[in-house]
This record gives sequence, C-alpha cells and structure tokens, in this order.
Amino acid sequence: MIESLARLVVALVVATTFGKLARKLGQPSVLGELAAGVFLGSRLIPGWSAGDALLQNVAEFGVVVLLFQIGLHSDLRSLRKVGGAAVMVACAGVVLPFAGGVILSRQLGIGIVAALVCGAALTATSIGISSRILSDLGQLDTPEGQVVLGAAVLDDVIGLIILAVLSTIAGGASVRGWSDSALILGAFAAGAMLHPTRQRQSVQRGVSTLAHVVVPIFFVGVGASVDLQALFAPEALLVGALLTVVGVAGKIAAGFAPWWFTGNKWLVGVAMVPRGEVGLIFAQVGLALGAITPALFGSLMLMVFATTFVTPLVLARIVRTGQPKSLRVLS
Repeated sequence: MIESLARLVVALVVATTFGKLARKLGQPSVLGELAAGVFLGSRLIPGWSAGDALLQNVAEFGVVVLLFQIGLHSDLRSLRKVGGAAVMVACAGVVLPFAGGVILSRQLGIGIVAALVCGAALTATSIGISSRILSDLGQLDTPEGQVVLGAAVLDDVIGLIILAVLSTIAGGASVRGWSDSALILGAFAAGAMLHPTRQRQSVQRGVSTLAHVVVPIFFVGVGASVDLQALFAPEALLVGALLTVVGVAGKIAAGFAPWWFTGNKWLVGVAMVPRGEVGLIFAQVGLALGAITPALFGSLMLMVFATTFVTPLVLARIVRTGQPKSLRVLS
C-alpha cells in the first residue's frame, strides 16, 4: 500500500511539473500531463508501474470527476441551441472515419474483421480529452465548444453501440470498456443536471479541489498506456500513419458537415480528432478478440498517440490565429 501511494505521489508531482511546463510554452496543461504519462510509462523511474491497482483506480475516478465537472459547466439549453450541428458533426464523425478506415485496411490486405476493428477505432472521440483542451483554451462555453461537447457525447453513445456489437463477438472481453464508457456518460449527465441548481457553485468548488488531484492522474494513465516498442515497430509505422491521416481527415471533414453553422469549423473539426482512452478501448477489444495482430495493435496505438498529442498543439494555434486563411472561404 505504501509503495502504491508513493507511485501515486510521483505521478502527481511529475504530471503537475509537466503541466506547468506546457503552460509556460503556451500549450494546454493536458499536453504536459499526457507527456508525463509517456515519460513515466517508459520506466525511467525505477519502481514506477502504470499497472499499479491504486493508480488505475484513481485514473478511472479521475475521468469520472472530469466529466462530472464538465457537466456542471454545461448549460443544456446552450447544447440544445447547437443540437442540430452537434448531431451532424457526430454522425459525419462516425461514418467518414469508419468507412475510410475499413476501405484503407482492406486495400492494405487486412482481413475484414480486423478492418472493422480499425474502422471502429477511428470513430472514437475522447470527450474527456477534447473537453479538457477546450477548457484549458477558454473555448468550452463558446458555440464551437458546445457543438464539440454535444457531438463528443453522441459519439460516445454510438461508440457504446459499436462496442456492444464487438462485445457480443468477444464473448465478454469488452465488458470493462462498456461499463467504463457508460460510467463516463453518466457522470457527465449528473453534472449537467446540477447545472441549473442553486447548489452548483458550492459543488463546483468542492469538485474543483478534488479534480486538481485525480484528473491529472487520468491523463498520466492515458500517456503511460502507450507502448513505445509496439508504437515504433517498422511494420506498424506505415499502417499507423495512414490510419492517422484517414482518422484526422474524417473528423475535420465532420466539422464542416453542418453547413449552416457560422462558427469556426476548423476548431470544431480539430477538437473532435483526439481518440485518447476511447480509441485505446477499441484497440484493446480487437486484440482481446484475436481480430488484430500485435503489429496492427501498434498501428492503432500510433493513431491514438498522434491524434491525442497533436490536437492540443493545433487547437492552441487555431485559437490564437484563427482558421487557415487559404481555406477560410470554405466555412
């Protein structure tokens, strides 16, 4: 128990340090926390293990607290105002990456079941990571932020359905992923229900204090789950790079799907890109099924890694400078 507490303290100290460094560099703190996880997961610190039960439990609790906190900040009336745009972004953000992932995988000679797993992994959007980035950048309460939040919630609902189908094939291998996703959505819903109440401010203060401790551990866990050896295996790099291109293109295109929306469509599309822990769940289910090889799992990890780590950098630039001038006419 003492060793587990020591690992937890180390993780929190490293995450806080990396988060502050990221802010000094003008980047969202979540980027530093994810990098802290990769650093710790590389086992450069003797005795530190991402598989520690206490760390995993705190990380799981952290994402629940994060989504509850996001729910507290979410005015459902504002979400309703952008509901049509959010639905369009969510649907396009599932259909385009899924179709692109399956077609690409088949062209690369990957079997149909493995191709379906790849397509499914590309449909994911990590609501926890996207909302945290937008919050760090002060964009969560903007129309664009509300569209992303609504679309990410819908993406997770659709993801639950896809995961249920995979769970049937897997014979229960994805039950953990199913329950985690359901708990995350429930936490967001509970927070959103408390938003209009008079108790919201006092609840928010208490949750904020708790979030400073447990939420960074969640992002450390996501970063630490990256297997660098599998990630940089030669056979995984090309497939992973191609899946990343298709996955990014599909989500950005989804941001332009609601043609009537007058906000910054680049911000919406890019904010839908990070796969994070949700993408990892799909990849892990595919591996548990025996539907994908370790090399293909490495390719999916590369896609998750790239979309998760690059998004904060790109979003920060978009917020500072606006959408690319050469393509501004499209929106």
